[in-house]
Amino acid sequence: MKISGFSLIELMVVVAIIGIISAIALPSYQGYIRDTYRGQAVADLKVCALALDRFYSNDFTYVGANTANACTLISPTNGDVQYNITYESLSRVDYTIRATPVDETCAGECIELTADGTQTTL
Repeated sequence: MKISGFSLIELMVVVAIIGIISAIALPSYQGYIRDTYRGQAVADLKVCALALDRFYSNDFTYVGANTANACTLISPTNGDVQYNITYESLSRVDYTIRATPVDETCAGECIELTADGTQTTL
């Protein structure tokens, strides 16, 4: 009777292949997650812009929207805050809001939105 199974070398080759595939896939997955958080921050900025426009339609000014809590100023994803949303400027006819990563390093990750709908990446 012949006993069949895997040798230690065969198992080590399989583990090595799995390790190589994981090493390639992990950075790609992390980039995907970062892009998803960034997309959520953009969506939250647009929701905040709508809230500011509703505030403007009541008072015909953006001044005071920060004290009236027109926007929720965090961008949670999966329960964890990933971006902080701040009012950069609020004037009578204009506003600028910014989404900054929690670690506060912009390096192309900060997003600004103005009253005319212009979105810029800082």
